[in-house]
Amino acid sequence: MSEPGTTRRGFLGRSATIAVVVGLVGHVIAWLRSLVPNVLYEPPMKRRLGAPDQFPTGRTYVAEHNVFVIHDTRGFRALSAVCTHLGCSVGAKQEGYHCPCHGSVFDAEGVNTEGPAPRPLPWHPLSWRGKALVVDLGTTVDADTVLDPKPKGGSG
Repeated sequence: MSEPGTTRRGFLGRSATIAVVVGLVGHVIAWLRSLVPNVLYEPPMKRRLGAPDQFPTGRTYVAEHNVFVIHDTRGFRALSAVCTHLGCSVGAKQEGYHCPCHGSVFDAEGVNTEGPAPRPLPWHPLSWRGKALVVDLGTTVDADTVLDPKPKGGSG
């Protein structure tokens, strides 16, 4: 009475074998994937701003890098235009800066005077690359850190 074909016991045995093999393959793939590091490739934090003659005395907003370049008799400084509350771009006002998102107000030195911003606006270091100003957005410095208004050396 036995017919050639699949029995219930055979079907369940093959299904269990397939499930175990699929599980093992999944674990091997996960293990192999763990050997590859998760790397976030970001652009360099040093950004070229341009020649110093593009920055007249006073403050100039560089929208591409979301930074204010302040040029005075001492030299050049760079102030972040990113609000320390939630990252909105601050705008210049008569005596400082104002965040349009939640109303934070900063004085001319970037110190928070009103609103929810928990910290002052950060200052970033400037340097010369040839005869161009370069800002390092990945580093902060004190507000009194000033870049000499003339590039060192004649190369560039």
